[in-house]
Amino acid sequence: MSIPSSFIDRLITSVNIVDIIGRRLQLERRGGAYWAKCPFHGSGEEKTASFKVYEDTGTYHCFGCKESGNAIHFLRKHDGLDFMEAIELLASHVGMEVPKQEKPVDVSGALNINTRATEIFIEQLKSSAGKETVDYLKARGISGETAKFFELGYSMERSPSLYSVISSKYEKQDIEDSGLFGSNDNGDMYDRFRDRLMFPIRNIKGEHIAFGGRLISDKDNQAKYLNSPETKTYKKKYELYGLYEARLIEKRPESLFLVEGYMDVIGLHQYGIKNSVASSGTAFTQEQLRKILSYTNNIYIVFDGDEAGQKASWRAVENALPLLREDIRMSFIFLKPGDDPDSFVKEKGKDAFLKLADEATSFSDYFLSTIKEQDDLSTIEGRSMVAQFAVPLVNKIMNPTLKEAYVSEVGHICDLDFAKLLNGSDAYSKKSSPRQEEVKRNSNTVIKKSVLGVFTALIQHPNLAKDRIFDLIGKDSRFLFLNDVKNFYKENPEASPSILFEQIENEKIKNLFGEALVSEIKLSLDDARDMVEDCIDLISKSEKDREEILKEKYNMQEILSAEKRELQQLILKKESMSEEDQILLKNLSSK
Repeated sequence: MSIPSSFIDRLITSVNIVDIIGRRLQLERRGGAYWAKCPFHGSGEEKTASFKVYEDTGTYHCFGCKESGNAIHFLRKHDGLDFMEAIELLASHVGMEVPKQEKPVDVSGALNINTRATEIFIEQLKSSAGKETVDYLKARGISGETAKFFELGYSMERSPSLYSVISSKYEKQDIEDSGLFGSNDNGDMYDRFRDRLMFPIRNIKGEHIAFGGRLISDKDNQAKYLNSPETKTYKKKYELYGLYEARLIEKRPESLFLVEGYMDVIGLHQYGIKNSVASSGTAFTQEQLRKILSYTNNIYIVFDGDEAGQKASWRAVENALPLLREDIRMSFIFLKPGDDPDSFVKEKGKDAFLKLADEATSFSDYFLSTIKEQDDLSTIEGRSMVAQFAVPLVNKIMNPTLKEAYVSEVGHICDLDFAKLLNGSDAYSKKSSPRQEEVKRNSNTVIKKSVLGVFTALIQHPNLAKDRIFDLIGKDSRFLFLNDVKNFYKENPEASPSILFEQIENEKIKNLFGEALVSEIKLSLDDARDMVEDCIDLISKSEKDREEILKEKYNMQEILSAEKRELQQLILKKESMSEEDQILLKNLSSK
């Protein structure tokens, strides 16, 4: 059942959060706020109340564990309710009726457009204009049969435009909802995909919901790959390219290979490996993993052998930790730098690729080996650093049996009572070494405060979302969530921040947003704009500052193994390296 955001907004403003929380906790009024011992940490044994309830904003914040939220979030966390249960409880409390399910949004027009566009792209691939694209596919070893199976096509560079063909036959709203077209400053529509090899993206029902497009020849200022934007039919974090096609071959595949790109899926299929899927125009998400697990329990992660592929593999680990079960078999295939699944199978064949699967690294082995690599385990300091790295990761594991097993293994690696450390991680973090404090002071703390500042400014002045100052973070993948928040306010400037709060899935980000909700700092529009600019500037500088610290530690021969690897990555990310950086990188690689 979907609930209109307008209703949630009205509900939040109608509920007295002091009344809701006061029925469950002993509140003490101090000044203009109410305080209680936090129910979310310390087992209620706090000597001093750290949990503050703000009646005027309908929010709460714990200064101990940093838990923040509104009445809905409190009931879900404290009473163990799901979202709908919390909504219904609050609605009954204030005498409001939860609206029945809204009439489903009609997306048939947009889907029809996408289907027709797929047909047009296939026709254009067969035309003389598509010859270069056909030659490209042949050079990649892709047969006509495979191209037909995946409905590959070609988008014309010039006339006739797709829009000229579509516009007279469909409603304007459906055309916009298809995601196939953009509009210029004058409001004129244009084809989003031009002169590209086209990959239709189909949902599990086989409906054409989106597209990916690849340039065949390099063009200035154009990305090699272009993907459909999010639409009413296409939510990137839920969709997997090739899943529909894989299930045409086998309804419940014995296993699935998760790869990075469209051509990886198609290339593997061409060589007889017809059970592969790819994240669809986004980094691999937990939602995508949940979808895979609804069809198979045996997953192979096969990302490219470059730095980005390695990072993506570790993100897959972090996403998987809360979903681990004894019956899930998740393994990793690590290709050599420069290789990808498509190029590997093309060069060495199906049997060689399947041999990689037989020899794949198990989830637990990859996890534990990565833990070990974080620092020098022969020193007390190194083991301490490794344990500190492992604490938040192991805490993500929800399965109690598996969690106990991982606690045991990590404890053995670190030669520490890891279970005790896990339970007292807050106390432990307070006793971290000077080195660790330096790390936190010069990176995490700066970034956290900066993100908090951006959130505070946007909550108080939503129209700032339209300001061009946000362009400064556009290319930094670490802070894409800031763009998500910005886009929410850009599209919904009048919406209550409580609506956005409920949509944030990452707990750390959610807590930061909650902290911003209860901020007592009041900003004028000019002050808010200056704060955003300053905060974004600090975010961009934090990485540079971190690099300088690590270089200084290297020169003083005080750098740790994990820090060496971090410094290498920071240097490699640069668009251009100085001669000094090149020498340093060589030295780091040889030690």
